[in-house]
Amino acid sequence: MTQLGSIFEPEAPGPRGRDLHADVTVPAWALGLPFPFEVRVPLDLAAEGGYARRTVSSLDSDDRVRLSLPADFPTGGVLRLRGQGEALDGGRPGDLLVHVEVDPRRGEPPPEVKLALAAMPSPAPPAAADEATALAYRLPAQSPALDANTLTWMAALLALVAAAMMFG
Repeated sequence: MTQLGSIFEPEAPGPRGRDLHADVTVPAWALGLPFPFEVRVPLDLAAEGGYARRTVSSLDSDDRVRLSLPADFPTGGVLRLRGQGEALDGGRPGDLLVHVEVDPRRGEPPPEVKLALAAMPSPAPPAAADEATALAYRLPAQSPALDANTLTWMAALLALVAAAMMFG
């Protein structure tokens, strides 16, 4: 997704593309995931006077948009994705307003997603420290090496994305 902006910041002056609207349906099991869920949003969306081409974020792929939805996201809720609306020559793009319908009938994830979620390591509990123990923190001098937990997270995320693409 593109950078989120404050609603209190004034918009930059100059021409701006139109805001576009898209309707998506998300399974209930996708709410509250620790990573984004991909939904299909057409590249050309209906706009006044015909169709307009939307701007694709660098984090998204073609007709797939990544959404991070909290567990309590309401059905009928709307997400505003700044800068992903109509592309405008010589100006900045409008926004993409994604209208989300939550499908409560799909509360149970598919088996592939269950396996991916089960393979993810659970977060470690915070270290208990008594008054006699001092906690020391070290910052790595170089980028950290990939350990088993990181590789497991990456594999689970790839499996979940593949499952979402198959069942999305």
